[in-house]
Amino acid sequence: MLFDPRPKESRSKLFDREGELRALETYVRSGSPLILCIGVRRIGKTSLLKVFLNESGYPHVYVNARRLSEYNYTVAGLYRLLSEALTRTRVSTRLIEYLRGLRGVEVKVLGTGVSVEFNWRKREPSIFSLLEKFDEFAGDEGTYFLVVVDEAQELRFLRGYNKVDFRQIIAYSYDDLRYTKLILSGSEVGLLYEFLEFNNYTSPLYGRVRDELVLSRFTPEDSMKFLELGFNEVGMQPPRSVLEEVVRTLDGIPGWLAFYGYKAYQSRRFDVLNEVLEEAVQLALGELEKVVRSSRFYGHVLRAIAMGYKSWSSIKRAVEAWTGVSTHNKTLYYSLNRLIALSIVVKEDDEYDFTDPVYREAARRITL
Repeated sequence: MLFDPRPKESRSKLFDREGELRALETYVRSGSPLILCIGVRRIGKTSLLKVFLNESGYPHVYVNARRLSEYNYTVAGLYRLLSEALTRTRVSTRLIEYLRGLRGVEVKVLGTGVSVEFNWRKREPSIFSLLEKFDEFAGDEGTYFLVVVDEAQELRFLRGYNKVDFRQIIAYSYDDLRYTKLILSGSEVGLLYEFLEFNNYTSPLYGRVRDELVLSRFTPEDSMKFLELGFNEVGMQPPRSVLEEVVRTLDGIPGWLAFYGYKAYQSRRFDVLNEVLEEAVQLALGELEKVVRSSRFYGHVLRAIAMGYKSWSSIKRAVEAWTGVSTHNKTLYYSLNRLIALSIVVKEDDEYDFTDPVYREAARRITL
């Protein structure tokens, strides 16, 4: 169902991403060892990746790095996610043979599949050794092994004492493995680039060529088509005027469009846009409040942009009027760039605006 709120896993349920699927195939077959899949939140990155992995036939492992927070961003947590990913993936019997005997790795054949465990405390398994086995297997099979990390900006927290600098792992794979490709996805695009540091000569990834796939929001025409197809699929025919309002309000974000369709389908009525917006705004407000907790100054900047102050000078004047103190240019510059890095705000033609209309409404509700 097009309106299923969960990430899509088959091409038949994925709308209007044929070009992106073809691009991924091209990048894997003939592109760089490193592929970036980027775009704002709820644009459909996870759906695209899951459909590609399920239908391309490449052996792979998929990890959602947001789950590292469950394990306090520890090395043990990283191994646990890899273990779960390998266990969840349909590992071929050939790959099992490559993994058997690898130091710190225990493979158990169960009735329903295969369990892969890392005995990291006692034997310290090496991620590098694991990647080498993936690469060896893929080379012998005449294919590529894909290591996919969703929300890869979260990997930055693995750096530091007794942790893992994942950039070193990427660099090693880039330089020494011929049949392994890394696909990194991120919705906080600026933070992902800050972590990878392609332009910092001290970074292990300095100057590395990569392929980049940027997912765009739907055009108004595609948004309308998406809604019409989705409602036709569930046997409902909303008035076109209702759909036009939904398209104008949700601004081509596939996740919100699908959310509206799902709510309308569940309730069997079309006047649910305000309910959808309220739920979406509450979710976005929770995200923004986390940002504001680190500094109230962010809240003033967000509020200024939400109220229509879009130029540097007008934002500065508004913030100074509310706080009653002079704002240093460096402080405002850092704050705006940080909000851009978080993919909350975008800068176009020297004006600042929200990446998502839902964030605009949520910013209006921030309590300072």
